[in-house]
Amino acid sequence: MARFEAAILADKLVQRSTRDLMWTILKPTEGQPSRYALGWFVAEKFGLRTAGHDGGQQGTDTAFLIVPERRAGVVVLANMDYVHSNRLAEEILRIVLDLKDKTP
Repeated sequence: MARFEAAILADKLVQRSTRDLMWTILKPTEGQPSRYALGWFVAEKFGLRTAGHDGGQQGTDTAFLIVPERRAGVVVLANMDYVHSNRLAEEILRIVLDLKDKTP
């Protein structure tokens, strides 16, 4: 997964224009705000745009979080259910990139 992350950020897997489209929030027909873009959850964390995906299956929990502006990301793989891997990924990025939490 780390190689996938590096390839995405280096524009080796898909073109930057395609990547940007993948991370553009979809406009739902119901008129309700959305934070999802073609399978990615897009949000503002630490004053930066992030794109991520999390999930898992029974006995595992995973998170993949990228900060495109900083060309950085983190992958968390846990062999336990309900680990809150997404929160752990956010905290790791915050520490590694020396960021302050600017979200409410």
